[in-house]
Amino acid sequence: MKDLGGLDQAARLALADTLITRLDGAPFGTVPKRELDVAIFTGLIAAGYVSDTDPVFVTAKRLEITPGRVKSLLYSYRMSQDSGPGFERMLAAVRIVSVERGGDAVLNVEDAYWRDALIARLKEVGVFTDGAHNSERVVLEADQFLAAFDDAFGTDGTDAKARIDELLAEDDRDGQVAFVRGIALKALGEMALAAVKALIA
Repeated sequence: MKDLGGLDQAARLALADTLITRLDGAPFGTVPKRELDVAIFTGLIAAGYVSDTDPVFVTAKRLEITPGRVKSLLYSYRMSQDSGPGFERMLAAVRIVSVERGGDAVLNVEDAYWRDALIARLKEVGVFTDGAHNSERVVLEADQFLAAFDDAFGTDGTDAKARIDELLAEDDRDGQVAFVRGIALKALGEMALAAVKALIA
């Protein structure tokens, strides 16, 4: 790991405190390597050396490990930290790719823990997803998603709802433009047809 020696005194204390808290009470040599890795990872987050909100690849480069390993560490870290509902943090990890009335809503969630939490919450309100496209993509019926959104996330979903409304407004504008363009093309076609008929007559 690069620049670890550059941690200031407060960061070093945060790292040490986290390790002590996670390992306290376990007889020496009995903590599995996996648990030690998670404890160190948690300490590095507490010290500000890495952030649990950074893209996985950024953290992987920082720690000089594979993205797959980072995803696994993040999942274990979140399992130990998450105290239950508080959907704002979960929704902050969700990127709304597109929402089309009568079609699909496409969401991208890189963090596997938050993706599983989102899917589980949607199931609770009767909305089922399709994850067959891509491991990070969550695809669901847009109308069903929109109808259940407030019940699923309440006031914690305010920012996400604003983004959805913005996408729907764009979709409506695109639809209106396409409609107007279609009328204009139809009118031009009719005019061209009339001109051809006039020439023939």
